[in-house]
Amino acid sequence: MILDSLAIVALVVGAFFLLVSSVGLLRLPDFLSRAHAVGKSDTLGSLLVLIGLILHAGVSLDTGKLLLIVVFIAVTNPTGIHTLARAALRAGAEFWVSDEDRAEASGTAPAPRTGAAPEPERGMGR
Repeated sequence: MILDSLAIVALVVGAFFLLVSSVGLLRLPDFLSRAHAVGKSDTLGSLLVLIGLILHAGVSLDTGKLLLIVVFIAVTNPTGIHTLARAALRAGAEFWVSDEDRAEASGTAPAPRTGAAPEPERGMGR
């Protein structure tokens, strides 16, 4: 009874992290941000779902197989995402920078955040 409850909790939390990973993949602006979201959330979500399945299965041959899959995912997911992100940087993939950070780096004022048009500059003759 307790193991089934823990299995359900692990499955639900794992499904939540997988959902967060999917939303991050769809909503984030560039490849590196998406890779970060998928690398963290997808790994944790997959591991929690598999741990929930292990708790539900009890001690059996299936548990051993699931443990091997857990180890495989724990090693290969972060390594694969790191390799893809590094290859993207080396290939020259552009990454998103906020307007404030871009303005700070260039030494200019940031653009206004509202949807309104910027006010015209007032010179000496106007």
